[in-house]
Amino acid sequence: MGALVKRNFLIPLIISFSFTNIISQQNVELVGSLNPNPGSHYSDIWGYTDEAGREYAILTGWDKVFIVDLNDPQNPALISSISVPGTVWHDVKTHGKYAYVVTDGGGDGMKIIDLSNLPNSASLVKTYNFDFLSAHNIFIEDGFAYVIGAGSVGGMFIYDLSDPVNPQLTSEYTHSNYIHDVYVYNDTVYAAAASTYDVVDVTDKSNPVKVSASAAIPGIYAHSGWMTEDKKYFFATDEFNVRDIIVYDLEDRTNWEVVLPSWQFPTGTRVHNLFIRGNYAHIAYYESGYVVLDIENPETPFIVGQYDTYPGEGDDFSGAWGAYPFLPSGLILVSDTNTGLYVLEFTPADPAPYIINNTDFDAVLNTDPVEISAQVFEKGIVTDVNAFYRTVINGNKGEWRLTEPESKSGDTYFFAIPGFDHLTTVEYYFAAADDSNQVTSLPPGGSGLDPAGVNPPGSYFSYQVILAGTPIITSFEPSAFDTTVIKPNPVHFLLEGVDTTDLDVTVKWYVNETFRINGKSFRYSSAFVQTPKIDTVKAVLTNGYKSVEKKWIVRVENPTSIEDGITITTFDLKQNYPNPFNPSTEINFSIAEVGFVNLSVYNIIGEKITELVKSEKSAGSYSVNFSADGLPSGIYLLRIEHPKFSKTIKMNLIK
Repeated sequence: MGALVKRNFLIPLIISFSFTNIISQQNVELVGSLNPNPGSHYSDIWGYTDEAGREYAILTGWDKVFIVDLNDPQNPALISSISVPGTVWHDVKTHGKYAYVVTDGGGDGMKIIDLSNLPNSASLVKTYNFDFLSAHNIFIEDGFAYVIGAGSVGGMFIYDLSDPVNPQLTSEYTHSNYIHDVYVYNDTVYAAAASTYDVVDVTDKSNPVKVSASAAIPGIYAHSGWMTEDKKYFFATDEFNVRDIIVYDLEDRTNWEVVLPSWQFPTGTRVHNLFIRGNYAHIAYYESGYVVLDIENPETPFIVGQYDTYPGEGDDFSGAWGAYPFLPSGLILVSDTNTGLYVLEFTPADPAPYIINNTDFDAVLNTDPVEISAQVFEKGIVTDVNAFYRTVINGNKGEWRLTEPESKSGDTYFFAIPGFDHLTTVEYYFAAADDSNQVTSLPPGGSGLDPAGVNPPGSYFSYQVILAGTPIITSFEPSAFDTTVIKPNPVHFLLEGVDTTDLDVTVKWYVNETFRINGKSFRYSSAFVQTPKIDTVKAVLTNGYKSVEKKWIVRVENPTSIEDGITITTFDLKQNYPNPFNPSTEINFSIAEVGFVNLSVYNIIGEKITELVKSEKSAGSYSVNFSADGLPSGIYLLRIEHPKFSKTIKMNLIK
């Protein structure tokens, strides 16, 4: 088997799942819909069933809560609309004959809506605003309301609802990071707390106790989650399109064991809210609409249903916001941010086989045969499993060739692909069929029987055969390896080279072993260096497999004239360099007098990512390096604060 070079994934392993076609409707039928206020923005959805068994939808809009009768689900009928503060974020839950609505951003507390007069009408009976005005979410369990993302630190308020219209505060919990949402069961709160997921024991409602927290995962935002019905597994969603769904084994609630590092929808859209009923996860997946996963095996979920409520184009947060699956009738209620309420019916069907690719390398470093493998899951009987491969040499594509499994272990099938010459690209895909003649390929799109998958999909997995040599440096500047520079003058560096095995080369620049930029040239700035100082500048020429390097010593000395003096008389935060950057950038700032300095990085929605400086500084100029490893591409805000100065700039991360 050939030496393999793994792909450089952002996370330990992104598992790819296959279903027959990526389509906008699968095992889900539209029953009815209602857009009660065209042009409005909608957010949360919840369901309610009265004592007679009549079902209702509670839909939140920009500045209204809509109570909708589902007695004729093909024709949902608006009963009442109740005013709430106008904003994007509302959340609603029910308890007894009441609905409770909270608002984030410009809120005025919690609205309590009386549902006892349905189907005739619903009415606002109270606005509770004694302890908080704004909150992001609410969860109600066993007679207690958990108001989330509230108060000065975005914590959790717990209320006793024994008197439904006069909630009694039992405690305020503030020992986690900002809490975005929770799931509560049996006196345990599972909190999505910004960078971690936390377990909080609320057996004593007057004294919540934090039990454990998951490891912080770079790049994600702990958004929400739900427990499986056996209360063993927690399905967490991150919303920032980094991992989408992470599955934890929480049988021991002190140990957040990751059993599935990531599950992502094939089209790359953002996930929002997820709810679990039985063996299915019902998900509002923004621009991909309503998505259903079979989670009978929580470690290998697969798609069994979809209905796209938003087939158009838009920003990343358009489409399905919420999906409520708990009505006794089994009907699904979905809220779409643009078009309101959808009443859907999900009918599970016999799924086709689904495949996981266990092969995560993109290069083979010799000409030996290569082993690839895949897991194939099927509720019925798997009748045929194959892999197909072809070569691409200088852009010329060969014919597809079939290779059958050489061996099998459990659900895993192993295949052998012959060895090939240097710079040969090998493309491949997997296919499987079941006893109902349903065929699945991975990547999706393949079809055909005899053999299964004989008609290839439109995209493929691939690796390249690389017999890498060592690159050669052809020129460099400066020629002297020990350079003295007078502050604030720069030093310009250049390095060029070629590869002996026809591979592309790049040059990476480092200062004191800290990566700065990619490119043939590098400008060393001494303007903000605390003199005197000696730095090491290093250039690494690499073809991705083998490297050579060149080093210089830079000695920075003080200017000799009064005119060139370095006394700092102004405050300033300069634009980061380089900008755009990937993955690191240099930040320079100056302060005119001693004081406490906070230099922090925020994402575009104002959430703090990291603090680069948090200490008292003397007057002077400073340089700080910011590394964005693990962060997604986008605009980030850099803000400096001093008792006599503040400033914010934008930094553009492009990966």
